[in-house]
Order: sequence, then C-alpha cells, then structure tokens
Amino acid sequence: MSKIKFGIGFERELKRIKELYSISESQLSDLKHKEFVKQYRNAFLHSKFYNELYRKHGLNLNSVKSIDDAEKIPIITKEDIRHRVDDLLTTNRLFLYKAYTSGTTGSPLKLYRDYLSVCKEYSYGYHFQNIHGYNLGDKVISIKGDLDKDEIFRYDKSLNTLHLSSYNLNEKNILKYYELIRDFEPKVVKAYPSSLQILSTELYKKGLNLNIPLAFTSSEVLHDFQRRIIEKVLHTKLMDWYGNSEQTIALGQVKKDLYQDVPLYGHIEVRDNHIITTGFINKSFPLIRYKIDDVIKLKCDSSCIRCCTSSILGRDNQYVLLKNGQQIGLLDHAFNFNNVKNIFSAQIVQKVAGEIDLNIIPGFGFTTENKNELLGNLNQLLGDDCKIHYNEICEDQIIKTAAGKFNLMVSYLDTKDKDSTAQKILNEIDAS
Repeated sequence: MSKIKFGIGFERELKRIKELYSISESQLSDLKHKEFVKQYRNAFLHSKFYNELYRKHGLNLNSVKSIDDAEKIPIITKEDIRHRVDDLLTTNRLFLYKAYTSGTTGSPLKLYRDYLSVCKEYSYGYHFQNIHGYNLGDKVISIKGDLDKDEIFRYDKSLNTLHLSSYNLNEKNILKYYELIRDFEPKVVKAYPSSLQILSTELYKKGLNLNIPLAFTSSEVLHDFQRRIIEKVLHTKLMDWYGNSEQTIALGQVKKDLYQDVPLYGHIEVRDNHIITTGFINKSFPLIRYKIDDVIKLKCDSSCIRCCTSSILGRDNQYVLLKNGQQIGLLDHAFNFNNVKNIFSAQIVQKVAGEIDLNIIPGFGFTTENKNELLGNLNQLLGDDCKIHYNEICEDQIIKTAAGKFNLMVSYLDTKDKDSTAQKILNEIDAS
C-alpha cells in the first residue's frame, strides 16, 4: 500500500494536501506565487538547460517575483527538451527514477522523477479517490495495461488489487473476466475509459451485470456515451482524473460536468488551442511554462485561483477496429515496451477493419531489430488476425489535424462502423 511504500512521507503529504483544501483563496494564492518563484529560482540556479535559456532571454535570478511575471519566461515544448532531457535536471540522475510519456505521437519523451514527486503524486491521487469513498485496503480491480496478452489476471496481495489484462478483454474471454470480478467482489475499479467501455459492452451483449460501487478512470478522454454505458452495466459511480506523465497538471472531477485542478500541484495557463503548465511537485526535473497540446474549456474566469473546466479535449484515445468488431486501444504501449529505440515519429492509420498502416520515421541508428521489436509489440496487442502494413515515411507525410496537431492514431473508418455497438446499447439504455 502507499502507506507501506512511502511510510511517513505519504502521511505527511496527505496531511499537507488535506490542509490545502481547508485554507482560504488568498492563502492559497500566496502559496502558489511562492511555489512558482521557488521553481523558477531552482531551475535558474541548478539546471544547465534553464540557466542558458533564461540568460539568453535576458532574465536573471530575480526577474520573476510572482506568477504575474510568468509572461517574461519563454514557453518550452516537448521538442525543445527531447534531446536535452539530462540538462534539465537540478540534481544527480543517479538518485532519480526514469519514466516516459505515453507516446501518443509514437515517440515517447524520457522523464525523471524523484522520490518526493512520486510520493506527492500518489498522495494527490489517493486523496482524490478517498474523498469519493475509496480507502486503502479496499478490494480493487485494475485494468490499466499492466498485463500483456500472455496473462489475464494477477493478484497483488499488498495492495489487495486484482490486475486484469486490457489486451485480453474481448468477447471470447468475457465470461472469464465476469467470473473473476464477480468472485473477487471489488469495491473499486480503476481503469482506462476504453477498457471499461469494452468490459461493459461485452457484458451487456451477454446479458450480464456487475455491482462495483466506485469507478475511477484516467489517462484518456472520458466521453459521455462511455460514462453512461459503464455506470449502467457496472452499477457504479464513475469519477475521472486528468493528468500527464510530466507531472505538470492534475484535474479531478468534482461532479459530472466539472473538473478542478488540485491545489499546489502546478500552475495552468489556458490558451485557445493549448495549455501552458508549470509543475510544482518535481524539483529535480522542473518543467516551467511547458506547452501541452490538450485543450480544456474553462467554466470559470481564467483568473481564478483554482482552474475549473467543463470538458477536456484532445489526447482522445482512438481504437483499431478488428474484423470481429473488437476495438483495441492503448496502442502507444507498443512504443514503450522495452523502450523501443531509434524512432523519430510514428503513426498508425486505419482504412479497413482488421488492417493498419504502420508509418515510421526512422531515427539515426534504426535497425531491423528495432523494426521487428515494434512489430512484435503491435502483434502482441492486436493479435495475429490484424494485418500490419509497414512503411518508412518522411516528416511531410505525417497526417496532422486542421490545428496542426499530430496524433498517433488516425482512423478513416466511418464513425458508425466503430461506435454502432455502443450506440445500440445507449439507445436501449435510454429506452429502458
């Protein structure tokens, strides 16, 4: 459990977070200004990357005295730091944990986390789930890509959690999943929205229902049609969490149409087509005025101390449709297995059910071994029945949205081909 994993650090952070929810807006504002300045000064003094960048823009240690000075600081992007990740560090990397972004562009970004940032991340996540009814020790089902196609389930006694493979979740195995969940009698399910949608859809098609009081989703956009199917079939109350691997933003759902950022996790600046974020919880790998491509729609004035949003757009996990009608998501995992190397970018394009085009922009040193590793990962996720057409392309052949955004998955299938089962279920639910 987190208490065991982090000990007194977890208890201390949890106490701090609880206190943050009880203080006044003016007190929270003062703390937020201080944290922003501290992170700026930390980066200026101890990070080679930021020291060079800020001096180049005429900034010094005392140029930033509050969040009001944020506009003085240059915005950075994933591409700005991709090849200088180690230069961002403010401490020795030997004491840090290595992590990666989800790879939604087919090219994951290497990140670093320190012990305290991991402890804070767990504490914020637990506090959010705790206020909605989850307590450490409760029985949990987890469907989050922890297991691959070689394993359907694994029980973690220390966390009282039954891990289920999202990759084996299909019509053929649904009775096995149903029996595992029914016999375990969980209070909570934690999963990607797409995994819970597939679980609920397959259960519904078999005329089966489950009773799981609480559901927590994260890592993908949660659509309203998914929520309605999941809550109906699982008889659950669903709460969603939005965050990123870079640890610069965290929004928790407080009610159906309202998300709110958690206090002192970071600072958010909202633009028309992107978000600028500054993380506070990771001092060893600071990301200051870091641009992410997702878009949020504000529900309150942007000057509010805590950001309120009615919806989150972008990072929409699209699925590959197999010939049997099964939808497979989470394909970014194929680029993370064993840290597939030497790829600049990748894109998966689907025009026919059961077939995909895998378009790769190879990097320096890209080998046949790298190619075979990636194809093996995708085969593991999609199964042998999905035909993969491998292509090496140039940058100008990457398909982008009207806003210039580059997504890992591009589908040309008619929406009705992909969502007909979901819509059929929704129609039946609405009629009942």
